[in-house]
Amino acid sequence: MPDVAEGAERLAPLEVERPRLPAKVLRFGTGSVVATVCSQTTFLLVYGPAGASTTTASVLAWFAGAIPNYWINRSWTWGRRGRPSVRRELLPYAAIILGTLVLAIVATAAMDDLLDGTSVSDEGRTLLVTGTYFAVYAVMFVVRFLLFDRLFTTEKTEATD
Repeated sequence: MPDVAEGAERLAPLEVERPRLPAKVLRFGTGSVVATVCSQTTFLLVYGPAGASTTTASVLAWFAGAIPNYWINRSWTWGRRGRPSVRRELLPYAAIILGTLVLAIVATAAMDDLLDGTSVSDEGRTLLVTGTYFAVYAVMFVVRFLLFDRLFTTEKTEATD
C-alpha cells in the first residue's frame, strides 16, 4: 500500500526548473543573435541604400530587433509562459530597451556628425555608422542580460493588470 506522503508528492504541482546561468547566457546570446541580425540588416538598409537619417534607421532597426528579442528571451531563455503583465513585465522591458535605443541614436548621430567633412566614402560612412550601432548593442549585452534576468526571474507576474 503506498505511503500517504508518497501520494502527496505525486499530487503536488511540479515546479518548473529554471535554467542555470550558463544555459541562460547561451540562450540569451542566441536570441540576441537573431535580434541583432534583424536589427543590423534593417539599420544597414534604411541608413545606407534608403538614405534615411541615423535616428530613423535606429528606430526602425530597434523595432525589427526588439519584438523577436522579447518573445524569444521571455519564453526560451527565462521560460515564461502566459499573458505578460503590462505593469510588471512589459513596461520595465520597454524602459530597458528604450534606454538602449536612446544610446544608439546618440552614438550613431555622433559618428555621423564626426564623419561630416571627411574624405570617407559613402560606403565607408555606412559601415562606420552601422558599426557604431552594433557596438552600442554589444556593450549593452551584459547590462541588458542582468536587467532582463532580474525582470524575468521575479515571482510569477500577474496574469492581467
